[in-house]
Amino acid sequence: MSLLTKNGLSLKTQVYGLIVAISFISFFIRIITDVDTTRNYLQTQMASHAQDTATSLGLSISPYLEEDSIMIAQTMATAIFDSGYYNHIKFTDAQNNIVFELANPKRVESVPDWFIAMCELNAPTMQSEINNGWLMAGVLEVTSHTGQSYLTLWQHTKRSLYGSFLLLMASLAIAFLILRAVFKPLKAVEDQAKLVTRKRFTLNNEIPVARELRTVTKAINNMVINLQSTFDSLTKQTQALTEEVYIDQLTGFGNRKSFENHFNSVVGSISEDTPITAMMLTLPSLANINQAVSYQDGDEHVLDAAATLKTLVTDLSNTRVFRLNGSTFIVLAPYDTLFLNKARLELTDAFGQKENSLHINGFANLALIQVDNGSSMGDVLSSLDTGCTIGEGTNVNKIDKDTLLSVNQWRALIKSIINSGEVSFSVQPVKRANSNDKQCYFEVFAHFTHEGEKVNNGHLFAMAEKLNLTEELDKKIIRNFVNVKEQHPDDIFALNISKASLYSTDFIQWLTLYAQTKAVLKNNLLFELHEISLLYNVHVASLHIDAIKEIGINVCIEHFGTSLTSFRYLQGLDVEYVKIDGSYIQDLITNTQSQFFIQTVNNICHGFGIKVITCLIEKPETLKILESLGCDGLQGNLIMPPSKIIKLNGESENKKFTFCSDAIKFCN
Repeated sequence: MSLLTKNGLSLKTQVYGLIVAISFISFFIRIITDVDTTRNYLQTQMASHAQDTATSLGLSISPYLEEDSIMIAQTMATAIFDSGYYNHIKFTDAQNNIVFELANPKRVESVPDWFIAMCELNAPTMQSEINNGWLMAGVLEVTSHTGQSYLTLWQHTKRSLYGSFLLLMASLAIAFLILRAVFKPLKAVEDQAKLVTRKRFTLNNEIPVARELRTVTKAINNMVINLQSTFDSLTKQTQALTEEVYIDQLTGFGNRKSFENHFNSVVGSISEDTPITAMMLTLPSLANINQAVSYQDGDEHVLDAAATLKTLVTDLSNTRVFRLNGSTFIVLAPYDTLFLNKARLELTDAFGQKENSLHINGFANLALIQVDNGSSMGDVLSSLDTGCTIGEGTNVNKIDKDTLLSVNQWRALIKSIINSGEVSFSVQPVKRANSNDKQCYFEVFAHFTHEGEKVNNGHLFAMAEKLNLTEELDKKIIRNFVNVKEQHPDDIFALNISKASLYSTDFIQWLTLYAQTKAVLKNNLLFELHEISLLYNVHVASLHIDAIKEIGINVCIEHFGTSLTSFRYLQGLDVEYVKIDGSYIQDLITNTQSQFFIQTVNNICHGFGIKVITCLIEKPETLKILESLGCDGLQGNLIMPPSKIIKLNGESENKKFTFCSDAIKFCN
């Protein structure tokens, strides 16, 4: 019943149900009326027949009422009685003595007892006074037999039932064909409306004949056209702004402005658990190639180096590459320098193989440093530039390779974590805009502990992705988080899901089946997906997001805007939230371009029914601007930093989960 109340009853079902109900009611009323009319007719006919028989028989036997002729009268009565239409014939004289009496107790065997009980007929008894001359000789009573009437009524009822039933079926078939023709365009309107609610805007080319449906269809089509026009206009403006302000035209990487925004957004959150390493790559032979050959060959040299860097970024999740100027690239990766040494060695080997006679100063120079919390961008760039110029930190001997964990060691470590590692959680609320203590949801951060030591999440998931083990890590997080969710079923939580899980059919099937056993996952749960992961294959991602939504889990796109691509991919994605990347927030107070970007994102997303969240809010002025721009959710240290790691009390499966005292005030 709750499902019916939630989803409602379709108009088609209601109309069909009404017609079927009316048809069957009419069918039964017709049968009942027809049977009752026939019954009354037969009742009247029996009375009339009995009266006619009493009168005619009385006249026939009146000459034979003398004692010596009475047998003739009885014989004449018996002849009529044997026809079977009479139940009882009795003649009494003037002194009320019975002269003769005939009775027929038989009943019609072909008529069911239940029918006789339901359609009871009363046998009428009619009288006729018989005179002998001027004196009354006696009274003749004739009672009709109901057997023949019951048989006639039963046969008539069957014919009426069969005929009415055939008429009912024919009427329903005709009504079905007519209603199907009527509801076909209505179904198209319904499908179009469902697609609109799922952020998919399509035109309905089947214009119904019915005036009301025609008006609704045209209205929805006009709305879709206007929305599409607005969406195209806003995406073009945003794309033009992005390309002009944030994108290097040759390589498609972010430019210096994009690097500055991203650096400022992450430098304040660096910790032991969330390190940042910067790597600079310079092309010392680019000037020689431009002068000795051509600028076109110089561009090819730049693109060759960019392609190699892009391959590196593919293997290291959440790593960003920027081109600062003609010959300088910089990489920001959420890993420490030790973890990136292997990648640097591979990159150095790859560049070494590309060297030729044109590269008189070498193909590329590399420098790598770990960024400290609060470091200035100028100091970081200066250190990297010095490293590239004098070669410090660019050569790693073969011993360094041996000190790093091998692939097999990483595989063993990750599998051990999956099988027996401990998972704890911390949370950070996403506050509703223009409210004091109401949350959109709590973002959940998972922390792994192996043999008593904390494991760096960035390193763990980077290697797990390389070894195709991220699905198992995601499953472990979900299984452990069920204990948390069961204790706080009314609060909305968001878990981060990896790229591998998003595109894995096996993971979606596992999640669907697991949610059947753990119904708490079907309500108040959100998955956050990285925009870069989503753009890997938007079509497949859209299908899997639909499957996730079918379970009852909503979806948020995080780090929105980091891809620096058109927002057109949003059309058709059934997501609940987008979370704008923090690189657009840090200089929001003074950067009108970032304000325009966020305003445009709000306009686009709100047109699709998608809520917009902003993060990394550190200043009250930033919070005020974001609320004025119409953002729906706000997250950052100004509102509340991530809670301390939540401790799980006890060793049993029913571990106790508690919010920190500050986070609890955001529980709705």
